[in-house]
Amino acid sequence: MADRMTRAIAVVASLNVDHIVHAPRIPEPGETLMGFSASRELGGKGGNQAVAAARLGAEVAVIGCVGRDEDGDEYLAALLAEGADVTHVRRSALPTGRAAITVDAEGVNSIVVVSGANADIPAAAAEAAIDELPGLRVVAGQLEAAAEATERAFAAARSRGVLTLLNTAPADDVAGKLLPLSDVVVANEIEFRQLTGQDPFDGNGLRRGGAELFAAGCRWVIVTLGAAGCAVLDASSSTHVPAVAVRAVDTTAAGDSFVGALAARLAEIPGEPTTADVVAACGFAAKVAAVVVTRHGAHPSLPTLAEVGDSGVADSLQG
Repeated sequence: MADRMTRAIAVVASLNVDHIVHAPRIPEPGETLMGFSASRELGGKGGNQAVAAARLGAEVAVIGCVGRDEDGDEYLAALLAEGADVTHVRRSALPTGRAAITVDAEGVNSIVVVSGANADIPAAAAEAAIDELPGLRVVAGQLEAAAEATERAFAAARSRGVLTLLNTAPADDVAGKLLPLSDVVVANEIEFRQLTGQDPFDGNGLRRGGAELFAAGCRWVIVTLGAAGCAVLDASSSTHVPAVAVRAVDTTAAGDSFVGALAARLAEIPGEPTTADVVAACGFAAKVAAVVVTRHGAHPSLPTLAEVGDSGVADSLQG
């Protein structure tokens, strides 16, 4: 346990209950479609990322908030079953967060999130949690959880020399406050456009957008590009990391699994990571995400390290 704690991760987490429907395609505004199936599962970007990292062997603490309801009870029990530390998950009079997810026949999804208790994470408690957790190596956050709580947690982590990892999903103006506190920023192609106004598939646009984010204060920018893989940028270079070719059935939690796997791998690096370390960690994360998209749901799709190794996409896990 002591050895694992030296690689500990804290996630300032959104914790949602997902209501998922599978349909032939994403409906147009005002359109009603007949779906194939429906399910209810645990999710939320932060919860997915925390569970992903825990299943890959990382020691994970969750900082968050759930309702004083059955959904909250269920989520806390599930996190405990994954071995996560839930000491810093509060209970709120607001209901546990929810998400409505539509998945089309190609595995592409559309998501609407209702924050609920996720908006009620006490900022002071999030900051205190960072100081109370020994052995932290990485603090991760997204934009689904209370913004001030994430900001205070990142500031506390930075003051301790702990690496901060921001997933800019869903992208909004809050990211501007967190970018100066973020060592690593992960954005998908849509979020990158929203944050910078640049096209990540254009080399010049990728460099211009990256420069804007570096000017805000981050050290590495990772742009996930779906089937095209991802780009890893530092202030002077750009490296392409290819995706693993698989047949996707559901992209729910793919990005979250990438972030969780990235955090888990970065937490294993002794001392300050290099760009080569970040690139290698992204290669590993891409393989984890490749497993996830071949499965349905959020938590049910997240693999263990052994499952990644047995998945047929593990030939280059050495990266």
